[in-house]
Amino acid sequence: MTVFWQLVHILYPGQVPGVLGTLAFLAQEGALTIAENTVLTLARTAAGFLIGATTALALGLLYTLGPLAKETVRALNTVLQSVSVLVWSLVLVMLFGVLSPIPPVLVAALVALPIMLSALLSGLESANPRLIELAILLGADRKKLYKDFLLPSLLPALAGAGRAALGAALRISVVAEAFGSSGGIGYMIATYYSLAEPRGVFAWGLVLVTLMIVLDKLVLEHLEERIRRWAALPR
Repeated sequence: MTVFWQLVHILYPGQVPGVLGTLAFLAQEGALTIAENTVLTLARTAAGFLIGATTALALGLLYTLGPLAKETVRALNTVLQSVSVLVWSLVLVMLFGVLSPIPPVLVAALVALPIMLSALLSGLESANPRLIELAILLGADRKKLYKDFLLPSLLPALAGAGRAALGAALRISVVAEAFGSSGGIGYMIATYYSLAEPRGVFAWGLVLVTLMIVLDKLVLEHLEERIRRWAALPR
């Protein structure tokens, strides 16, 4: 990848900075600036993911209440999957303002929600009928059936969906920061783009790529594996 980057730099030196030049520019930004904007982006992404995941779980409970509720949740999920992230970003920026921290959070939530909800609905549709019969025999109401029987059986699928949803939320929250925000990786990329400074664009793009790789490989992958192992343990 580095070799390809350098080859493109040789072909288009005015548009694409070299690897060493990008790293040097990033070093000039300073560790504190990098850390502050990275943490800000991570915090917004995490907040959006939690909102999206919590909403998906609530809609999953609604889904179990009957045929009308099922059709309503399915229709809502279809709408959420159909609307472009660009549309969400622009609408939220118009609603809350260019410097508001809310749009990146809500965009991350709206990206994570359909991913989590789709996995949840798929799992509920394929739930073991014997598990439901057992819960009913034990006197569980719909809430307990959902919380104590169905959700634990869906943990492996939800862990995989959560990993995908968090990664997507991180990528998209950066887009929302670029459209309108007062800090974060996306804001820095958009700032240097407006200043016609390609080194800044590539430098902060490199920060984003590094962050995504570290988050996925060192945190989310191991967390998903631990959840799958826990779910596979005999009860």
